[in-house]
Amino acid sequence: MTIPHITRRQWLMQAVAGAVTLAGCSRKPSESGGNSNAGGDNFKIGLIFFAPEEGADTCMKGLYDGLKDRGFERGRNLEILSAHAQGEISNIPLLIQNYDSQGLNAIITMTTPCLAAACNLAKKTPVVFTYCYDPIAAGAGKSMTDHLPNITGVGSFPPVDDTVDLIQKLIPNVKAVGTVYNTSEANSVKVISVARESFKKRGIKLEEVTATGTSEVFQAAQVVCYRGVQALWVTGDNTALQGFDGIVKASRDAKLPLIINDPEFTMRGAVASVGLGWYEAGHAGGVLAARVLRGESPRDIPFEEVAVKKIVLNDDAAHRLGLVFPPEIVKAAKG
Repeated sequence: MTIPHITRRQWLMQAVAGAVTLAGCSRKPSESGGNSNAGGDNFKIGLIFFAPEEGADTCMKGLYDGLKDRGFERGRNLEILSAHAQGEISNIPLLIQNYDSQGLNAIITMTTPCLAAACNLAKKTPVVFTYCYDPIAAGAGKSMTDHLPNITGVGSFPPVDDTVDLIQKLIPNVKAVGTVYNTSEANSVKVISVARESFKKRGIKLEEVTATGTSEVFQAAQVVCYRGVQALWVTGDNTALQGFDGIVKASRDAKLPLIINDPEFTMRGAVASVGLGWYEAGHAGGVLAARVLRGESPRDIPFEEVAVKKIVLNDDAAHRLGLVFPPEIVKAAKG
């Protein structure tokens, strides 16, 4: 990524310094005395995410509501710094290091790449994560209870088997499905490894093409679309989602249905999504963050798994391809 007139480091420093802020001063968690009523204290947290997109927006709303429900409200007793990595994994470490040096009450990470960086670089500040497929794959711990002492949060693994089931019902004679992902994202590597077995059990070949950055996504999607596949599937790979419009174009040009795991992206050109309710995951993350702000140690808070399945159908995209949703899928989407 080229940033005119200033170096990347200068830009990232400005991104942190110019983060979205609301009123309040910072107090250490220990200074709150574990008070059950946070109204008399002021807290400051730093939120770090991969890039602006619809799923992140939904998760943030849940996060803020979860904090508010537990007594921490922006503009009243909570100040939130917010910065994102412009969709580039290489930008994340400096953001983590800057927030870790500011004496914040907590750092909240959204997306697996941001959590992975925090696992290695956040040494002074408690970390709470959400909008994350698999915290164990990100390096946050060995299990939901045996984890790094300064980190806790909410994982949300996508419904892979349900996704494969939907693909089979939508395309009964499917023999091969294509996918695009970034091997640098631990979340995607884990989901793809699970998906390989799920597709294999059903006699479906999973054709994989990787992209190391958003600029490569469209070409990668073009390549996989012409490998004899009958459908394209994209899981919640952050790199792929930043290049989502390119994936949609490639699938349309090849006249292939696109199935995804991110409901918020469905109406941008996918035929269907079997995904997660990110509001619920964000809300649960906000509740855990509130516990940390009240003085609980992340060491004593087990990771949580919050994965509320959500099916979204795009009738226009299906009609364009001559596809008809089976009644059981329509019923599941309405339920």
